[in-house]
Amino acid sequence: MRIEAKVEIVWHYGDPKRAEAIAQALEVDNAGLPQGLKKSLNVLTRWEDGDVITKVKYSGEIETLIKALDDLVFSIKIAEDLTEKV
Repeated sequence: MRIEAKVEIVWHYGDPKRAEAIAQALEVDNAGLPQGLKKSLNVLTRWEDGDVITKVKYSGEIETLIKALDDLVFSIKIAEDLTEKV
């Protein structure tokens, strides 16, 4: 099924330095998107105060969007785990 979607996800950390570190880790991950996917998937992550805000625009098959969002959540979890230990 083909869809057009706009998604905004906000993670609240309350710690500006941690939010910045997590957002920067996600941006590095987003830069590695396959060339074919870059045409249909636009991911932008930023930090503001103690929050990480990710905006996603997508056009294509719903299964691909679900996989991309799953990868995003997994990447956030890894960045959270790493920043907890610092």
